[in-house]
Amino acid sequence: MREQAVEDLGWEKRDPARYNIDGIVRDAWINGNGSDEAWKAAVEKHYRRFMVGDWVRITVEVEDGFTEHHYGVIENFRKPDGNFYKRNAAKPYAVFVHPEHTRSHVVPLAELVEEINDFETITEWSAVHEGGPEHNYGVYSCLGGHGPYPPPATVMVVHKVSGQKKRFCDACNTPDYRSQLAHEALWYQRSSKTTILELRANPELITGPTGDALPYYTKTDADAYREFAETFPWLVPAPAAELYAKWKKEQQNAANAA
Repeated sequence: MREQAVEDLGWEKRDPARYNIDGIVRDAWINGNGSDEAWKAAVEKHYRRFMVGDWVRITVEVEDGFTEHHYGVIENFRKPDGNFYKRNAAKPYAVFVHPEHTRSHVVPLAELVEEINDFETITEWSAVHEGGPEHNYGVYSCLGGHGPYPPPATVMVVHKVSGQKKRFCDACNTPDYRSQLAHEALWYQRSSKTTILELRANPELITGPTGDALPYYTKTDADAYREFAETFPWLVPAPAAELYAKWKKEQQNAANAA
């Protein structure tokens, strides 16, 4: 019966390693009536969302009310008290993760996010290579681990939070390279903390006066905040972002009326 369950999962394009096969057999065929409904319920019940070796994202709270997203591999499962399980646990409580840019953490499964869920993957050739470099026949090259002659990119990966993008070939579209893209957004956040805190404390700073256009342009502090908002929109505190959007609309209306 186990072999039949594994075969059926394969027909459904599921990875048998991510399922408790004995549990499926018991609930679908031994205790269940063998119907499609019993099978579907058993498969859903005994799916292992996380396994050792999976890449996940954890959220870490740091000083000044900031939160950071970090990525790493599940190294083992832990009990609620942080200790190891002595045997395989059907429903483990937490995982141990040691991300690259923060200390190790024991995180409950309920707080984990699959790494892939933080990214959008675009595979349509015309979209991947839109605006490609003329010197390379309009084709972007893979930005993964290649030498001086990288192959053409086949996917464009977009970090959903920041909108940061990178293009890879299929072989380089891996959790490691995708997490490096997310880490770029993390570095921008860490290096911009002063600006973020200033806008958090006083959102009106972003709607201050502009510099004189003539005879010489002088950039004001408000101009600098607005440039920051244009470059890193995902880092602008919500109240300041709302004021900036309103300010831009007012400026556009004034220009149209002139």
